[in-house]
Amino acid sequence: MLPLQSIEEMLSISYVSAVVARSGFSPSSVSNDFGTDLSVRKIGIFKKRRIDLGGILDLQLKASINWSTTTEHLIFDLDADAYDRLILRNANSTTPCVLVVCCLPRDPESWLEVCEDELRIKKCCYYHFLSGVETKNKKSQRIYIPRQQVLTPSAIHDIINSIEAGDV
Repeated sequence: MLPLQSIEEMLSISYVSAVVARSGFSPSSVSNDFGTDLSVRKIGIFKKRRIDLGGILDLQLKASINWSTTTEHLIFDLDADAYDRLILRNANSTTPCVLVVCCLPRDPESWLEVCEDELRIKKCCYYHFLSGVETKNKKSQRIYIPRQQVLTPSAIHDIINSIEAGDV
């Protein structure tokens, strides 16, 4: 049997890949984990054939049962090193990298439901671009993600449009 943390990670990759694919972009797994788990690739058409136009957005996924919400925010304690790496990455890369927090219920039995009519992965994923300065904390950095930043196919389009407009 896989450890629960590995199952969490695999579920988050599947969930986010499905959202990206449904948005019309191509999710691409990254083989070496240097802070990026998935890449969102833009697909174009050239002479009536599809062509990979390259990565437009990278995603750092964090799956966890350790999260909470207020009426306005998801509250998540991100490992300090992961926080600092995202800050450094976004300040020094031409491809933006967004943090995606995959919130799973505490009970592992409720993470995935499969029946003849649907496949359901609970709960949802939130996205957030980190910027600013590195944390002075040794263990973790608490982050507050607006609850309206649920990762959906529409949100993927909004993010890509912001990148293409130069807003990210």
